[in-house]
Amino acid sequence: MSTQRSAPPTEFGIRISKTVFLQSVLILIAMIILGGLLTQWVPAGQYERTLVNGRETIIPGSFHLTPDYHYPVYRWLTAPFEVFSSSDGLIAIVIIAFILLVGGSFALLDATRSLEAVAVRLSSAFLNSKYRLIAMFTLFFMLLGAVFGIFEEVIPLIPLMVMISRRLGWNAMMGLGLSLLPTGFGFSAAIFNPFTIGIAQQLSGIPLFSGIAYRIFIFIVVYFLLLWFLIRYARRLDAEHSSQNESLSTADLQEALSDIHHVRGLGTMGIGFVLLLLMMSFFPFVGLGDYTMPIIALFFVVIAVIVAGQNDMPLKRIVRLFGEGVLGIAPSVILIILAMSVKQVITSGGIMDTLLYELSRYTQDLSALLAGAYMYVLVFILQFFIPSATAKAFLVIPLLSQIGDLLGLTRQSVVLAFNFGDGFSHLLYPTNPALLIALSLASVRFSSWLRWTLGIQLVVFVLTMGFLLLAIQFGYGP
Repeated sequence: MSTQRSAPPTEFGIRISKTVFLQSVLILIAMIILGGLLTQWVPAGQYERTLVNGRETIIPGSFHLTPDYHYPVYRWLTAPFEVFSSSDGLIAIVIIAFILLVGGSFALLDATRSLEAVAVRLSSAFLNSKYRLIAMFTLFFMLLGAVFGIFEEVIPLIPLMVMISRRLGWNAMMGLGLSLLPTGFGFSAAIFNPFTIGIAQQLSGIPLFSGIAYRIFIFIVVYFLLLWFLIRYARRLDAEHSSQNESLSTADLQEALSDIHHVRGLGTMGIGFVLLLLMMSFFPFVGLGDYTMPIIALFFVVIAVIVAGQNDMPLKRIVRLFGEGVLGIAPSVILIILAMSVKQVITSGGIMDTLLYELSRYTQDLSALLAGAYMYVLVFILQFFIPSATAKAFLVIPLLSQIGDLLGLTRQSVVLAFNFGDGFSHLLYPTNPALLIALSLASVRFSSWLRWTLGIQLVVFVLTMGFLLLAIQFGYGP
């Protein structure tokens, strides 16, 4: 398979596929309409709330209907604008700024061919041990999610992982499998994740990061399951290329290496990446988790500008390319706003608390095992409307902890049910803006992604449900 470089492209940076974009927009509009219809059918209601650690938390047993409230249909249309004046407004602005700055930075790195150089060198180093590289990347990205609670922050690395995947003879889907998929699975099979395990344990009143031995065991099992899934898919791709006489050769990579030998700034990128990892691992544990995304974005810009300068790029061209990169990724802003509008319609319509009340009250007459399973499913459903793990924890943990006490569930088991229900669904629902942006960057349709991951998601759901029921059975504590 020849890797000879054609004429240099006239456009650099990320370009979101029109087909992928339009499919995502149509899905999100359908979700907004569905949410709007629910506001017409489900009666409005609310829980009383109190402040805990500076955040609003519901008071169990305080739910009441608000029959005088009516949500007008025209607000379905204004919801995308109302997002910016809601409690999620600042989050929306931060995510949008993050994506735009990353888009501009990537255009600079693309123009200097720095990311291509990294992809070529890694591909060359692991050409004869590609499956070992899968194991390494899977472990690395799973640890990012499991230990540091990272998910959205891996978005800047997705274009690079897609490049590496293609250099190794695979496709864009495999690039997502080497980055987004293990990050999401690690976030779910969490060991320390401060945004799920940490907050949920604090709200439950149990020791911070306690019960770690069982979670490490779960992480290891999920890791090997995902590794099997990815290697199996990679072997299938390799077999297809082999049958078509398109196998990657050493000569191809040698030619590619000679083509990028002049690229400078790889050392700067390496140092920057190490510093970035240190910051991401440090911030969540010292109360700076809310600042992770803007700092990563600014850091990315600084690295990109330095690398561009090291490759003798004039300032005027740096500014122009950065602007082109921002424009190239700008359509993702629409996806972010539409995805957040689904929650806006549900909360403004006054039915979020009603849905939570109706879904949670069925646990009161269940056995401990069935109640634990139901809690898992409850959080899994709520994830569709509330992608934020932190917001969801403050909403449901006080209620689920109290129900667990009444039914004989340890609070550690309740936290585990919450963590499983919150995490894996990050990779399923189109209401998660980070998922749609990641798919757009890789030019992968949501429908294609769903078909590829649904099987492994079902296996993981059954497996983690088994882990949860086992935890309830042996009194997982403290």
